[in-house]
Amino acid sequence: MKSLKHFYTFLALLVVIILAGCGNNAETDKLRLQNEELLAQARKDSLYIQSITNEMNELYVNLDSMRAREERIRQMSARMRAGSVSGREGGLSIDESFAEMEKLNAENQRKIASLQAQLKKAGTENALIKKMVEELQKTIADKDKYINDLQIQISDLQQEVEGWKSKYAATEVEKTQVKEELVQTQDVMNTVFYTIGTKKELADRGVIDKRGLFGNIKELNESLDDDKFTKIDMRTVSEIPLGKYKVKRIELLPERPANSFVLEESGENVTLKITNPQVFWKNKYLAVVVK
Repeated sequence: MKSLKHFYTFLALLVVIILAGCGNNAETDKLRLQNEELLAQARKDSLYIQSITNEMNELYVNLDSMRAREERIRQMSARMRAGSVSGREGGLSIDESFAEMEKLNAENQRKIASLQAQLKKAGTENALIKKMVEELQKTIADKDKYINDLQIQISDLQQEVEGWKSKYAATEVEKTQVKEELVQTQDVMNTVFYTIGTKKELADRGVIDKRGLFGNIKELNESLDDDKFTKIDMRTVSEIPLGKYKVKRIELLPERPANSFVLEESGENVTLKITNPQVFWKNKYLAVVVK
């Protein structure tokens, strides 16, 4: 671009020198007009070249940004393969990078089309502009090919990533199912049952054998109906209100270890306080016999 300016400056000076040595007004005006045209053309060519250069620089910046996002995708894919990042987090990051690359690529295609249109309209009267046009056309062709190659690479990588995302999605579903099953199992394991009543009431419900109404009862019936009991979670329930009874008139069936509970009186009411649930609930069914 400096050579082009020097060329036109030299011509302008040459014309000025000639003007100085001319005495004919008509000839002077003609030469002055030619000088102004040369200077105008120089400015026009300089602005045109600067415009082309600016657009090419923007194109290079976009290509660098695309390479950075491509590398980000590759790194995230590697982390997903290694299991150091979840499928959801990795998938969101990769989708975002792909979207940015597609946006940059579309912008590059528009810039290339604009440059090609400008180059097509460019004049080639002098060797300098002609050479620049040829260099720019070659650069654009090289970059266009790179973008096409990059699109193919992205497409292949996207298919690989989709496979990993599906794999991780299936793994997450499996983990969720296992977790839910574990929770359900723990809930079942920690579910216990109790009921309160007189011997007759408990016998009528099928909790104890009627034959034991007039004797000592140590065990519950072998076949019990859960619906006849109150269901609780031993992890969260440590106290059971028994009502207005005296402690000495309360019996627990089956018997519980004395160090696993306390029968506490408060006024007229009695509360069963479970101090060691693991020991107390070794038998998951409890009948509180009141007299």
